[in-house]
Amino acid sequence: MVTKTTKNRLGRPRLPLGATLRDGGVNFALFSRNAREVQLLLFDDPGGEPTDVIRVENRRRFIWHLFVPGLKAGQLYAYRVLGEHDPARGLRFNGHKLLVDPYAKALTGKAANEDNLLLAYDPDSPERDLSLDGRDNSRIVPKCIVVDDTFDWKADRPPDIPLEKLIIYEVHSRDSRRIPPRR
Repeated sequence: MVTKTTKNRLGRPRLPLGATLRDGGVNFALFSRNAREVQLLLFDDPGGEPTDVIRVENRRRFIWHLFVPGLKAGQLYAYRVLGEHDPARGLRFNGHKLLVDPYAKALTGKAANEDNLLLAYDPDSPERDLSLDGRDNSRIVPKCIVVDDTFDWKADRPPDIPLEKLIIYEVHSRDSRRIPPRR
């Protein structure tokens, strides 16, 4: 497992959060107010070991961020977020657990909670959800996928309608398919 720090750049701390494809690489941005450390893990295989573990060292206004040059759409990734474990204060960081990016646009599959590995606590402990489960769950957690969601506007043309004749409707999706009440 390789840990990279020198080849990465600062990245952008602003929106959009998540993994954003940019020229020459990917910008990663993740919000965490109470984290002490954030690690970005890169994978080649959803069930395999990480190929790279990159410490995210840049933080601005609780947004951890970095730019990794050379990454492309299709790259698999996840996070480890380290911090204080004090459930009584609402702090439940567990560095043994791999985390899915809450802003991910795609995942490699569904999570299967084998042997309660997705839980951050030990359900058999007398302390129940106040305990800390030290087992690694990276094998079963779905990996996030970097997605190229740019849209090519080249073949698109503006409508040839004079502005005074143009009608634009704004409709809430629920109202546009409203079902009449039952009688």
